[in-house]
Amino acid sequence: MAPTMKEVAARAGVSTKTVSRVVNDQPHISADVRDRVRRAIDDLGWAPNTHARSLRTGRTGLIALSLVDLTTPTAARLAQAVVREAERRGLQVSIEPSRGRTERIAQTLASRGALFDAVIHLGPLPEDLTPSCSTPEQPIVVLHSERSAPHGEVTVDTVDNDECAAADALARHLRMLQVGGAVLLGREDGVPDAFFERLLSAFPGAPVLRPAPEASRPSTHAADRSAGRRAAAAALARHPDARALLCADDELAIGALSLLRERDVDVPGRILLTGHGYIDDGQFSTPTVTTIDPDAAEIARRTVELVVARLGGDDGPPRRVVVPAALIRAESTLGRADDGGRGRTWRG
Repeated sequence: MAPTMKEVAARAGVSTKTVSRVVNDQPHISADVRDRVRRAIDDLGWAPNTHARSLRTGRTGLIALSLVDLTTPTAARLAQAVVREAERRGLQVSIEPSRGRTERIAQTLASRGALFDAVIHLGPLPEDLTPSCSTPEQPIVVLHSERSAPHGEVTVDTVDNDECAAADALARHLRMLQVGGAVLLGREDGVPDAFFERLLSAFPGAPVLRPAPEASRPSTHAADRSAGRRAAAAALARHPDARALLCADDELAIGALSLLRERDVDVPGRILLTGHGYIDDGQFSTPTVTTIDPDAAEIARRTVELVVARLGGDDGPPRRVVVPAALIRAESTLGRADDGGRGRTWRG
């Protein structure tokens, strides 16, 4: 039998009215009470009655998550985090894959106020798409807009990682290891990227390789493992003295690692390898991959907070929220523990 609001209230030690106020993110509730209610909701697996709320508020309780696709681990993990956080707030999420088509993204944005209360878009909006104004009645939040415009003025609410600080942390780590002869492996889409551009400035003159897209795949598809293999092969052929391969994302890094292992290239003894994204495969590969953790859970929390605030009537100017990213030091730069390294992964 499904749990009730009364059971949630009893578990949290509050009234049912307080549970309702927390779910609807109303003000003047202490952080301690909010935490107790949310823990009770999570523990019991209670879901608010969104139909009843929609009759009362005129809203659907449904928000759209617009993204290119769900085939990449990074997108899938972030989508899962957004769904989890939205459900904590009594909201439901509809996944709306666009496959990079501007008209599909525009259609999702235009559905605000009808199908969706709000739209969360993952990745930079297409240059030829100017969304209608984001209002408290129809909010838009864009995640990872920084990958296309790191310092641009925002016109809608955005949540980004501090990609420049992440790149600086990785560069410091590599300098401590006295790395020379770095080659940067970029994504095949060639989209400007704050993290990658910052690495370029940290290693001036370093060669940059971007694998050509495969004819059988859509040009909007993110660089994947086969692209990483092709880029690593090109790096070995063109830059035989390379000491490090710095990859724009973990998909590239995993692909590059498979090529290096196939050719018996010692990582990190001969070549150091780094990525970005902290995907599961990189934590269980041999060696584990030094990377950047974007903190999907925190990004999701801050994103849904923006949506809830806007739906609650916040009509302030567009906000840009910046979430710190953590450097994960691992075996692909430090070596295995039994080889004198400092363990499988280190966060810092």
